[in-house]
Amino acid sequence: MIYGEFSEFLKESNSYLKEALKYVANDLQKKMVEDYIEHYETGSIETHKDSQRAWVKDWGPIVETNQGYIETYIDPENARAYYEGWVAIVDKVKSERF
Repeated sequence: MIYGEFSEFLKESNSYLKEALKYVANDLQKKMVEDYIEHYETGSIETHKDSQRAWVKDWGPIVETNQGYIETYIDPENARAYYEGWVAIVDKVKSERF
C-alpha cells in the first residue's frame, strides 16, 4: 500500500469543502463538513464516523450531501468499499406523499 497517493485530490476536495462551510444551513452541517476536512487531512476513521453521526442527526434538509467510503459492494469480506459522494435536493411536497 502506498500512503498519500490521493493527497493531491484530497487537498483539492478540502479547498472546496472549506468554501462550502460558508453555505451550511445549521451547526450539524457545519460539524459534518469540518469533520470531512479533518478526516481528509488526517485519515482518522473516528473523525469520519463523527461526520456520519452529524449527518444522521440533520433531519429534513432541503439540500443533502454525503461522502466517503460509505458502503461495501463487491467484497465478500466487507474489507473494501467504493468512495462515493452525492448531493440530493429534496422535493418536500413529493416526500410528504411518500
